[in-house]
Amino acid sequence: MRSLVKKHSYTLLLAGLVFVLSLIYSINLNNDGKQSYQSVTVQSGDTLWKIADQYKTEDLTKVEFIDWIEKHNDIYSRTLKPGDNIIIPVTKGELVSNLASEQ
Repeated sequence: MRSLVKKHSYTLLLAGLVFVLSLIYSINLNNDGKQSYQSVTVQSGDTLWKIADQYKTEDLTKVEFIDWIEKHNDIYSRTLKPGDNIIIPVTKGELVSNLASEQ
């Protein structure tokens, strides 16, 4: 067994290095995707429908937008409260464009 490990030590080292680098790369991809979405603070009287009306882009229907918010914020069975922060499927660039087009 020792001779087998010694004989293939470079291969095992390379395989381990590839595994670690792949793991780091996949973690970075997941974090980048989450950071690109906007966070919105819920105001008094806000509902998911009102938030969808205000921020929805052309990519999703209103129902898909609301479903995305519920899924990614884990809010299926609870109501929104003023001060809650929720993530919406809008990037910073899209948010600026939407706000500029409203004016």
